[in-house]
Amino acid sequence: MNLNTVATPNTKGQIVIPKKYREKLGIRAGVLVNITLKTGGVFIAPLEKGTATSDSRYLALTILGRTAGAWAGDDWEQLETNKKKVELAAAKERREAW
Repeated sequence: MNLNTVATPNTKGQIVIPKKYREKLGIRAGVLVNITLKTGGVFIAPLEKGTATSDSRYLALTILGRTAGAWAGDDWEQLETNKKKVELAAAKERREAW
């Protein structure tokens, strides 16, 4: 790992990526970057070329990939039961309000 550039975060915790690195990686205004926290540091890389900034499907799949397994072990039947109870209570309140 080369440590030839040192930066200091501002009061908001922001750090500027030096111009030479942005140019080398093709990072410019409007380019989406992937920020990953790994042991020992934060890694920033531009998303693959050809990925449009408006490609919401790609972004959604990226987010789903990062959160895979987040709901593992949830009791789906209990969640569905609770959802139905909340919906029925809301419907009853609406009827009573009329």
